Amino acid sequence: MEMHQVRYFLAAADELNFSKAATKCNVSPPSLLRAIKLLELEFGGQLFNRERGRTHLTELGRIALPHLEEILRQSLDVKSKARDFAGLGASTLRLGIMCTIGPAHFVDLIEKFHKQYPKVNLEILDGDATRLQSSLLAGELEVAIYALPGVPVSERIHTLELFREQMVITVHPKHELANKKTIDAASLHGEAYLDRIHCEFGSYAGQQFAERGIV
Repeated sequence: MEMHQVRYFLAAADELNFSKAATKCNVSPPSLLRAIKLLELEFGGQLFNRERGRTHLTELGRIALPHLEEILRQSLDVKSKARDFAGLGASTLRLGIMCTIGPAHFVDLIEKFHKQYPKVNLEILDGDATRLQSSLLAGELEVAIYALPGVPVSERIHTLELFREQMVITVHPKHELANKKTIDAASLHGEAYLDRIHCEFGSYAGQQFAERGIV
């Protein structure tokens, strides 16, 4: 099924006259009839009854009508949104940023974006990584900056690496680990530590420690 077939069918359903429908679609009557015939072959039955010059929808045609109207409406809506996006005119971009990311990582990005696209209203939502990913998948956000280590990325999400962060351990200067350049996980067994709230690496690190028997 192609969009021109949908348009021709809807025009014919509206006019109930193939010649008028062809004129409305700016095509010849044979072209319009051929397109509708292909649509009927695909649907497995006649969409119109043609009786002594009187054309009307069949039962199959009446069933198909609202669905094809919706297809055309959505097609036009998508084209309109695509044109707006391509032109980046007056529109809103919803950006989610993980609450544990420092502003220094994205302030310059936002400033440059605003200078390049001054008509775009940028809405920023902060939250934990899991919430941002759910909002992104639900269509509540267009873009999100977050990290979920150890969690597979959904095929529905296009990802781009922006930066990397190194994991470090902070200890008292007199702690026995203070002078080591590298610290293996086993060295942390039995040590008390502070767990940051909403830390995206918290559950990931906890899983890694548990697999190694480190508590």
